[in-house]
Amino acid sequence: MSELTTNHLLSIFGLDENNIFVGGADGTMLHYDGSTWSAMETDGRWTFKNIWGSAPDNVFAVVTDGRILHYDGKTWTPMETEKLPPMTGIYGLASDEIYACSRLGKILRYDGSSWKFTQTGTDTDVTRLWGCKESGMIAVGYDGLVLKQDGEKWHRMTFNSNAEFYGVYGFGPDNIYMVGSEGAIFHYNGAEFIEMPSQTMEFFLDVWGPSPEMVFAVGDEGMILYLDGDQWTRIESNTKEYFSSIWGSSDENIYAVGDNGLIQHWNGEDWKPVEG
Repeated sequence: MSELTTNHLLSIFGLDENNIFVGGADGTMLHYDGSTWSAMETDGRWTFKNIWGSAPDNVFAVVTDGRILHYDGKTWTPMETEKLPPMTGIYGLASDEIYACSRLGKILRYDGSSWKFTQTGTDTDVTRLWGCKESGMIAVGYDGLVLKQDGEKWHRMTFNSNAEFYGVYGFGPDNIYMVGSEGAIFHYNGAEFIEMPSQTMEFFLDVWGPSPEMVFAVGDEGMILYLDGDQWTRIESNTKEYFSSIWGSSDENIYAVGDNGLIQHWNGEDWKPVEG
C-alpha cells in the first residue's frame, strides 16, 4: 500500500504525466503534479468510481451516491442533476460531449451545460463507457451487456456472453477490448466479438493500453495480464492486493491502483509500488 491512504482506490485518470487524479472510497481523491502526490479536499465521503476530464479545470467524477462531481481547478462540487442511481462510469469525447452511466441501465449525456438522460432500452446495470469520434460511444455492463450509441438512443449488440463486464477500452471502432467476471476478455474487431483465453477465473476490473501493441488487463489478487501478440500473459505485479483501475501517459509510465491504497507504477520494465 502507499503511504498516501489506506482507503480502497477505485479509479485513475490523467490529463498527462504531470496531472493525475486517483479516486477511492471515503472521499479519497489523490492528485499527482509530476513530482508530489497530495490528497484533495472533496467535501464528502464519496466513493469515486470513475474520472474523466478535458482540461485541468474541467474534470468530472462519478460516485456511488448517485452524484456527478466537477473539479474547476480549485474545488470539487456536486453538479445539478436529476436523482440518479449509483453512478459507475464516465467518459467524454469533448468538453461538451460527456457521458455518464449508472446502475439500472441509465446513461446521461452532458452538452457542456446540463446532464440529460438518453434512451438505453435496458434496466441492466451499465458499468463503463468508452468511445471515439469516428464511431461514437460503447457502454458495457452486467449480463453480457454491450450497448452502441445511435444518436440519442443506444442499441444492444448481440453476442454470446453473460459476463459482468467491468472494463472497456479501445483504439478505434474496430479494436475494442472488454473485460469482466470469471476471466472474461473479449475483443471487438468492428464486425464480431471474439473471446480471448485468459487462463484464469479471477475477475478483471479494468483494461487499458498506451497503444494497440501494448494492452494491460488488471483485477483480483494482484493480477496483471499483458497482451503479447494475441496471447494474454500474466506478469509479476509484486502485490496480492486487488487492482481496480489502470491508466498511463506512455508505455514507460503507467499506474495501476487498487485496494488498501495500492498504487503500482510501471516504468517500462516492471511494476513497483509508489511511495507517498
